[in-house]
Amino acid sequence: MNKWLYGDSWEKYQIESGQTWIETNTNSKLQVWDILDSLPDFMLEADMVYSDTPWNTGNITSFYTKAEKEKRCEFAQFANTVFSHIAKIKPKVCYLEIGKQNFELYRDKTSELFPVIQVWNIVYYHKNPNILIRGGYDVVKFDFTGKDDEDTPLLTIQQENLSCVADLCMGRGLTAIAAYKSGKRFVGTELNKRRLAVTIDKIAQLGGNWTQK
Repeated sequence: MNKWLYGDSWEKYQIESGQTWIETNTNSKLQVWDILDSLPDFMLEADMVYSDTPWNTGNITSFYTKAEKEKRCEFAQFANTVFSHIAKIKPKVCYLEIGKQNFELYRDKTSELFPVIQVWNIVYYHKNPNILIRGGYDVVKFDFTGKDDEDTPLLTIQQENLSCVADLCMGRGLTAIAAYKSGKRFVGTELNKRRLAVTIDKIAQLGGNWTQK
């Protein structure tokens, strides 16, 4: 029996791998997708990236287990894939959350893509240390220090004058929900169909309207 059902959202919104689900109010798009394979073309529509990716090999293994997938990889391979996708998207600005263990790797890889790097110490679950990295072509004046990662997606979107936000690892859907609340388009992928259904459900409760392509 699957211990990681994440409620009953998937029973209401039965999204499957390879399907594109579109939120019609904003023309936003989501898919269940393994980013180790490739990247859906619609992800290239974004001009901003905000993503909280797995922080280490243990996180990656856990997420694949919860999604009932067999594939595994080391963190270095995963990080290389993430940054190759960001390079392909070519966003004007990119925000990434990462733990201390692999902070320097993410910071250095972000600096290979963007001339301006900013870093803030933030938290998740209102107490645990976390790091937010911004790569861009200018400096954002807002100070995100001490903010919780439930709030940072919305705060970053409010600071950036951009139209479409991409999230490579949708997870709890914080990026998509923040974009929807801000009236912005969002595009995203998530390995676990039940987790992505939670995002779809939450946005539907905010007035979102979903159709399947």
